[in-house]
Amino acid sequence: MTSAISHTASLPTPLRPAGPGIEYRLSDLLHRHRAGDAVFVTDEVASYRGDHDPLLYTAHRDVLLPRTACDTDWFADLIEYRPGQLPGGELIRSTGHWNTPGQLEIFQTLTGRVAMLAAWRTRSGEPVLTCQPCGAGELAVIPFGGWHLTLVLDGPATVFNFYTDLPAKTAAPDHAPAAGDRGKYRRAAPVELTGVRAKDGFAIIGSADSLATWGVAQPVSEPTWLRDIVAGSSLADFYRADSATLAALVATARRHVPVCHRTEPR
Repeated sequence: MTSAISHTASLPTPLRPAGPGIEYRLSDLLHRHRAGDAVFVTDEVASYRGDHDPLLYTAHRDVLLPRTACDTDWFADLIEYRPGQLPGGELIRSTGHWNTPGQLEIFQTLTGRVAMLAAWRTRSGEPVLTCQPCGAGELAVIPFGGWHLTLVLDGPATVFNFYTDLPAKTAAPDHAPAAGDRGKYRRAAPVELTGVRAKDGFAIIGSADSLATWGVAQPVSEPTWLRDIVAGSSLADFYRADSATLAALVATARRHVPVCHRTEPR
């Protein structure tokens, strides 16, 4: 088993991880799937019995110090994704999960290129699936309570994100809170979708039920309102902004970020 090779040397000093981080391999993805967590894998991945255990990503939690602002706790992570493919041709990817109902989570791709899949249901119960390719510098935000998955289009790729759980008034009324970090993998059935390399770049595949339920992904781009409020800063610099600036972000996000009004039953 080879060790991870960090590709963060070109990042600004405040974002260079101090330690090796936590490695997540194919075996970790399979363990979560087989343990009953709400984690989707393709049949080819689920049936894999080979000795090769590729590294998917290295997670650096609290790459910037946690802070308190707007009466909530804020956290910042850095994820280093590896290039390559999984058995069956699936792209290297994150685990995929549903966010908590009040969680505001924002991403910025720093190196490489990824695609952010997101799914949620509107107030009337209509399913929405979006796909946002993100090159270096681009921003993405996850719907409150929504499901999301990161796919590596051009790796290695480095993604910074920060998040906070806002008061319950952000969430849809039919949401129950998740039980800690583990809860986000168990609070609802997974969206059974992922991506594979294709002639035109990549294609979204998955179970017949999920493909029928969620339909064709709507292509989306970086939100203009988010770029405007970040106002030329890197997302890492913005995370360190004063409380008034973060309060303005929260207020703007509550106006613009969709709210998932129903997750899929277990």
